[in-house]
Amino acid sequence: MRLSARIKCFKYLVYAYVILISICGGAQLVIGAFLLWTHRQYSPIVKDQFWEPFAVLIVLGLVSQLLCYLGWTSTSRKHRCYLGTFCAFLVLLIVILFLVSGWSVATKAHLITPAELAIESSFGEFLAKDSTKDQTHIWNRLQRDYHCCGYNGIHDYKKVGVPWSCYDPINSKVFNAGCMHVFVKSIEMNMVRVAVVAIASALIQSLGIFCVIQLTMLLRRPTIMLPNGENHSIRVKRTREMTPLSAANISNPTPHSSTKPPIPLKPVATRVDPPVIKPSSH
Repeated sequence: MRLSARIKCFKYLVYAYVILISICGGAQLVIGAFLLWTHRQYSPIVKDQFWEPFAVLIVLGLVSQLLCYLGWTSTSRKHRCYLGTFCAFLVLLIVILFLVSGWSVATKAHLITPAELAIESSFGEFLAKDSTKDQTHIWNRLQRDYHCCGYNGIHDYKKVGVPWSCYDPINSKVFNAGCMHVFVKSIEMNMVRVAVVAIASALIQSLGIFCVIQLTMLLRRPTIMLPNGENHSIRVKRTREMTPLSAANISNPTPHSSTKPPIPLKPVATRVDPPVIKPSSH
């Protein structure tokens, strides 16, 4: 295959790869924003913790879109330096996505204890303020949406009475599950979703790095047109040739020439010694 045809082929492959990165970045934005919005609705119960992985996923989605612009522009202009920069940032983004995936899994494994303490403290404040009849209170909304009741179950309301949010509006049955277990499990599942999205995006975005590298390598070779109409790559070896200066260049040097005209030599007069006269002897 001729060099120009290979460049054109890899150029369109990089275009398709950039579109794929844009789709992955959009998915990260949408999923991260949805998980963050869902978590922020009940984040005061856990003292505004465990929201960082969702925000990082959104930021990485925005970075992916910026990289798409860089990749598309550098490919259309066939700019080898920009393509190398695009490839380097893309590798860095993939590494960060793998790290975010591991971070989410580690957060899931260690969130149980701080989440339980925060939920227990929030539930104690809910009972102390006697807010069971407040329909807009966050605990009533949590029990209604997650179909749970109390911290560990319905027995937590022995002293104050079971609130309306613990009853199923369809069959008027009381929810038996405790909100601590249900809500912690929900946060853990969101962490798993972040990890899955991050590692899937990293794997998908790593598929086309070879195309970017290959296009960058092809653009570094100059081409010549042969008499039969084919393009072939050549390796240009820059050599310095020492060209002798002509008399015209010496007498009339160019303004940008570093060659200086020779310094004219002054004529030297021949020294003639006076004759020595010997005295005559008488």
